[in-house]
This record gives sequence, C-alpha cells and structure tokens, in this order.
Amino acid sequence: MIGILKGSEMLQEINDQFAPLMKQFRVFNFWEEMETSFGNFKTYLVDKDSAAPVWDNVERCGIARSHSRMTKYRHRHDDGYPVVLEALLRYSRLASPLIKSRWDNDQKIIAAERQREAEALLQVPMPLSMSEESLNDDTNECYWGVFWIDASNEENAESCFASLGQQAGKGANFAAGIHWLSKASRPWLLVLDNADDPEIDVTRFFPSGGNGHIIITTRNPNVTTHATAGQCRFTGMDPNEGVALLLKAAYPDPEPGDYSPRKHDLASSIASELGYLALALANAGATIRRNIYTLEKYLHYYLGCRKRMMIYSSIKSVDETNIITTWEIPFRQILNKRSLEHKDAGQLMHIFAFLHFETIPESIFRRSWIGNKEQQSRRERSPEIIGMGSVWNEEVEVRFRRAIQVLRDYSIIDYDPDKASCSFHPVVHGWARDRLTEHEQRHWLSYTSSILANCVSPFMEASGQGFRRLLLSHLDSCLRALKARYSSLPESLNQATVLERFSWVYAENGLWKRARSLQVLVVDYRMKVLGKRHETTLQAQRQLSSTLWNLFEIRQAAEMQKEVLLSRFWTRPSFSDWLIWPPWKPDHVSYCLALDDLTRTLWLAGRRELSRHCGQRAVRGFTRRCGMHDPQTLNAMFNLGRTYLHLGDQQRSHELLVRVLRSQKRFFGMDHPDTLMTRNEIGMSLCFSKRHLAAAEKLVINVLQTRRETLGEEHAYTLWSMNDLSKVYCERGRAKEATELLRGSVLPVAIRTLGEEHVGVVMTRANLARACVLYREWKEAEKTILTMLPLMSPDHPDWIHTMSGYVQVRIHLGQFDDAEKDGLKLLDMIESTKVFPMDNPRTIKIAEQLFTIYRAQGRLEKIAEVKTRVPGAEVEEGMMPFAVLPLGRQPGEATSPATP
Repeated sequence: MIGILKGSEMLQEINDQFAPLMKQFRVFNFWEEMETSFGNFKTYLVDKDSAAPVWDNVERCGIARSHSRMTKYRHRHDDGYPVVLEALLRYSRLASPLIKSRWDNDQKIIAAERQREAEALLQVPMPLSMSEESLNDDTNECYWGVFWIDASNEENAESCFASLGQQAGKGANFAAGIHWLSKASRPWLLVLDNADDPEIDVTRFFPSGGNGHIIITTRNPNVTTHATAGQCRFTGMDPNEGVALLLKAAYPDPEPGDYSPRKHDLASSIASELGYLALALANAGATIRRNIYTLEKYLHYYLGCRKRMMIYSSIKSVDETNIITTWEIPFRQILNKRSLEHKDAGQLMHIFAFLHFETIPESIFRRSWIGNKEQQSRRERSPEIIGMGSVWNEEVEVRFRRAIQVLRDYSIIDYDPDKASCSFHPVVHGWARDRLTEHEQRHWLSYTSSILANCVSPFMEASGQGFRRLLLSHLDSCLRALKARYSSLPESLNQATVLERFSWVYAENGLWKRARSLQVLVVDYRMKVLGKRHETTLQAQRQLSSTLWNLFEIRQAAEMQKEVLLSRFWTRPSFSDWLIWPPWKPDHVSYCLALDDLTRTLWLAGRRELSRHCGQRAVRGFTRRCGMHDPQTLNAMFNLGRTYLHLGDQQRSHELLVRVLRSQKRFFGMDHPDTLMTRNEIGMSLCFSKRHLAAAEKLVINVLQTRRETLGEEHAYTLWSMNDLSKVYCERGRAKEATELLRGSVLPVAIRTLGEEHVGVVMTRANLARACVLYREWKEAEKTILTMLPLMSPDHPDWIHTMSGYVQVRIHLGQFDDAEKDGLKLLDMIESTKVFPMDNPRTIKIAEQLFTIYRAQGRLEKIAEVKTRVPGAEVEEGMMPFAVLPLGRQPGEATSPATP
C-alpha cells in the first residue's frame, strides 16, 4: 500500500519513465465508480484524479464496477464492456502507422546515443545551461527577510499573511500582509510551502511588486507553469548521508560499538523505509536516543504503526506517512504512560490540535483560568489539564510546564521560553487532529473553543489589546474547525457565548465583517431559544448594532437600536423604575445605554437635532444613576459633545469634551482608546474654530502615532486620524502636505481595506477635494467630488456640504450657470427639509457663493432676492474659500463590546 501513495518513489519512477513515452501510445484511462469492501470499511482503491488524470489527447471514462472487477467480464452486456471493446478495436486499426513512426524514432535515438558515446570518448566539453548559470548567480543573493507561508490551504496561507501584516504594524489581515511585502524595497524571499491543493489559485499569494523572489514547494505538477527561473525536484537524502544522520541523532555521544557494521545495516534499513527524509530520520533518531525503542526493534514497530496510519484522511503522500509515523510512535508512548505529566501532555496536544500551529502563547491558558467563575461547575466533567485548579497559581503553572516539557522532549513541539509560547510543524497539526475520532474531535474542539473564549475578558480592557491581537490566528483555526464539524452554528447557548466572544476580538481589530457574521448567528439563536427581550439577546443585539455602525450600515444599526430601546423601555430592572415621573421618560442604566447608542448613530446619519435630544437624556440619566466620572457617563458626554460640534455649538462642545478628557486621563490614562478619541476630537474642535491650530496639530499627531503603535497603520481608526490631520494641514495653509498624505497614505489603503462605498473612503475623498481646491487643483477636485457624490444619500447633511464644495469648484472653473442652478437647488432643499436653519453658517455660505456668481455676472438684483431668503448672508469682496465639512466622521473605539 505504501508504494501506491502519492509521492512514493515507485510511483515517481514510473511517472518519470512513462511521461516521455506517453505521446507515442494511445491511452484510455478508466476509473472505478464502485467502492471496494474491506469488512466494515469501504473505499476507492484509486481515486478518480489518480486513475484518470486530465492529460492532453487522452480519453477517460468511469466504469460502474469495483477496482478488482473493472476488466473482468462474463458477457458482452456487462457495464463497461462496450466502451473497452470499442477502444481496443479502434486502437488496433490505427496501430500500423504508429508502429512505423516508433521504429523511425528508435533509429534517431540510437543515432543520438552513438553521437554521445563519441563525444565522451573525445572528451568534448559541454557548456552550462542558462538555468544552471542563473542558479549559480543567485546563490550569492542576500535576503533581508525570509517569510515562510503554509500554503497547504487558503485559510492557513491567509492567516500567515495576516500574521505578517500584524508583525509589520500594518494590520492583522491578509490584504495588509501581502500589500506590505509588495511594497518592501529591501530584497526578500517568500516561501509558499506545501502548495499541493489543485483547487487553490496560488497566484493569489504572489505579491504584486516588491524586490523579492518566491519559492513554491509543491507536489502538484501544474504549479510549475508559474515558474520563471526553473524548477528543481527534491527527493530524500543521499543514502549514506541519511544513515549517518540517523546514527548521529540516535547516538549523539557515540560509544564503542554504536557505529558497528551491524548497527549500520540496521540504520540503513530504517533510513530506506523512511525514504531518506531528513525530518523523519531526525525524529526516528530522537525516539531511539530516548530508548522508546532500540535500533534493533524500531523498524518492526515503525512498519506496524505506519500501516495503521494509512487510514488517516489527511495523509496524501508517502513522505507525509513516513514523517507522521515517526511522531506517532513517541506520542503513543506518552499516552501509554500513567504519570500525571504524560497524561497532561496528551490532553494538551489534543487542545493544540485545534489552535494555529504557530505561536501558541502560554498566556492563553493562564488568562482562561483567571476569574473563570462561569466554568467552575463544569470542572468535574473537564479533562484534568483544564480542571486542575480553580485559579492559576504557581502549582498549576509548574504542572502545565511539565506537560509542555514532555512534548518538547519527544520533539513533538517547540517551546520558546523567552516568549513563553509553543509551535509545531504544520504536518503535526493535521496529524494531531486526524488521529482523533469524530466524537473525540468534537469533544476536544469544545474545550479548546471554551478556553479561547474564556481568555477574552468580558470587559475588554485596553491593557489586553496586544494579547487579544495574538489570538486572531487561533480564533480563525478554531472557527474553521467548528464550521467543518457542525452543520449550523451555534447549536447550544455555550457555543453562542463562544462565538460572541470571538466576535469581540474581530471587532476590536477592525475585522467588522467577520464580527458581523458571527453576531448575526448569535442574535438569531438567542432570539429563537431565549426570546427577543432576554438580557443576553439584547446585549448581542447591541454589539451587532455597534458592528453595523462601524460598517456604515446606518439604517440597519438604527433600526436594531430602536428595537433595543423599546425592549429596555418595557423591561425595567425594578418596580421603582416604573414609578419615575414622567413614566414615559425612564432613566435606568440599560435604557440610557440604548439612548447613548442611538445618539451616535443619529449623529452619523445626519439627524443631529435628534442626536442632541437623545444625548442630553442619556447624560442626565447616567449622571443621576452612576455619577459624573463613570465610564458610561463619560462616553455619553463625549457623544453629546461631538454632536454639539457638528451642530455648530463649538463652545459647549469644547467645554464638554475637556471635562471628559480630564476624567479619562485620571482614570484610564493617556493611551486608553476612549482618551485617544477625546483628545482627537478636542484637536478637531480647535481646528474647526480656527483657534490654536498648532495645539490642534500636536493633539492629532500624538493620537495618530499611538494608534499606529497599538492598532496598526491600516486600521480604520488610524486612517481616520490621518484624515483629521489632513484637515489641520489645510487650516494651517499646508494643502500640498494634505494632498500628499491623502493620496499616498490614506486613500489607497482605505479603498483596499474598506471598499469604495465605505464612509471612510467617501470622507477621504471629501478631504482630498478640499485640499485640491486649496492647492488650486480645480480639475482634480471636480473629478474627486463627482466620484463620491453617487455614493452619498441626498437626504444626508453631508451631501449638501459636498454639493456646496462642488458649487465653489464650478465657480473657479467659470461654470457660472451650472453653479447657480446647484446653489439655488441647495437653498430650496434646505428650506423644504429644514435640515439646517436659514441662519446656519452652512446655509449662509451657499448664499454667499451665489453672491459671488451674481457679482461676476453683474446681476446685482439677484443678490437682493437671495438676501431676502437668507438674511444673515453678507456681500463681501472676492470669492469665498472652499470648505467641505467632514462626512460623518466615525467616533472613537469602544472600550468594550458591552460599552461602545
């Protein structure tokens, strides 16, 4: 059986010999369509792709018979007989010219062989081929970095690139990682390892630019079509080198007799069975060195173990079989030993099987234990490694590290004591999972997902942001396993809690689409099981609405928040909350939280007066119930202050924001996400008021630098800080710097990470248009505005701001008639919708733009008509400067999913 596995030397040798000759023959490939029975087990001996690969000019067909009966027929009406007979008759008729051409070709081959023999006798030197010369040149290349990507499946590859982007400080997602590498100027080497799956488009993982090279390791011959510098086939080591490696690994400090001829022969037999693979030889040597099995007995146990291993579905080649078996042998010894540390090691490996194979921090387990009161009742049913203590203490830590040491001693995992983290080979990852039965996989997957969920604090403290960022790859791995084993998620309230906490981490790291997909599942399940007014259902709805808000799905967010507000109205915590007067204006905390959520959504939707009304009620309720310095009160005050700012009440806004900042600095610190947002908003308040612009720039730059360090350069909140900085540059007369910042650093990243229609991209284009006008790039400003106008809703105040900017651009381009039509249309809309009062600065600016047009055309009587409609407008000399206010700028990060 081992000889027919994909990648075996026997199959490779047959393939190498047959491939050049195949075009000389008529080939018809058949595959079995009925499984072969082995007692209670049924399978296809040779799958369709192996039996009948897609080759040029080769026919293929399936036969509805088992492998052993495919060409055994009792009579001419058996399945498959007519197809085989027709092919044989047709090929026999065409045989004569083929045989003649074969004879002619043989004569050419014989002549070429005689020529080579003559050249060898004369010792004629032959030149190096171009590929060999290139290879020799490349051996001197020095790389700044070598990046190893597990390309065995798309999920692993994307996770590796996301980890790369995170380490580069760009963002913990696939796009950030591959984009960073494509822009790297120093030479790099990218290794796409185990790219064997024919369903994967490996070109997805090629950086679009950059100064680097790519190596692909694969067993899929079709991948070689992407080779631009040649290909090289790797096999096992040289036999003598392989035997030497095995003996050195088994006897690092040899004694007399360790390298005797007898032991050399035994080692030679083992090395041959292992295919002379370096990794397998090293593992086998380590097993012998630890006296798990002696050199004399190793081969016997190895062959028996390998035979059992071949039933695992993940094993796709003979090389994998040989390597995995060398891990299975020591791991069976671990499971068979009765000591506590060996039992813990076995259970720990079952948990590792569902985490990502790189960088498993010890802190996952430590944080999962701390404060985990919810799981105390389940510890009696938990595996010992999970239930070994009610709290994480020194005794538990010692026991945990002893289990780690056992796995490390048996060369199953690597442990970095400096980082206190474990890693293991990706092949081990698949083996550790597949060796479990379906029931065992669900069992250990449940515990693994609970461990990950429990190490995510429900309070989402800012101090844990860095740790939670490390969890992303492990959450992805665990989530893929859950989806593969459960037809629908969640299937229990515990699973709903797990998915909910996973979504918190995704949302915190700006992966809002992933968070939304999980939160929708949680909300639907809890509504069905617990009802729409259950506390945990309402909490899940609130978290989902926050994610929808960040995705700028404002209508859906507002509708959900109204549902929560209504539920909070009817489900009051106590009877005394119904005695408040008037009863239709409750102020209990959960109701105020719903009001506060609605405040910021109405602000973003442009319903600023309603936002102010909700915000004032929320602040009053929180102040009465929680006090002035409670985080919920401060968050509500911040949202109200921002609404004041965009209503034009800059003084009240500034006073409120300063009060919030003083409390946040005292209780949270300068770098807390809420403090950063308040500092940034104060900077923009100073910018809008055109006072203390130097201080405004310093505030925004400090916030931007902190966000780069804590969130990454491509996080949405970092991009919004860069947008705010561009506004300050414009106010300080540095429009060129603003355009360079927006064009070079913000807009390309925003489009790539958020999408063309996201509010962040529209906001960036609006700021770029303003900077272009100030820099007198009128055509570029017009182009930018026309790009973003179709993406905006005409009933939103920001559409009016943008159209006002477009009017100003048209004035500068001399398009007075069109500019006049647009200006009058805007005044009519403001009068009919009352989105702004007629004495609002925005309305006055539109009127003054019309004055500019009429003065330029000498139509002074029209000025009086507009003046009647907008009494506050003043006729001034010259043209008004262009100004587009921010497009619903997103507010600061939430302190937690429970307290946005």
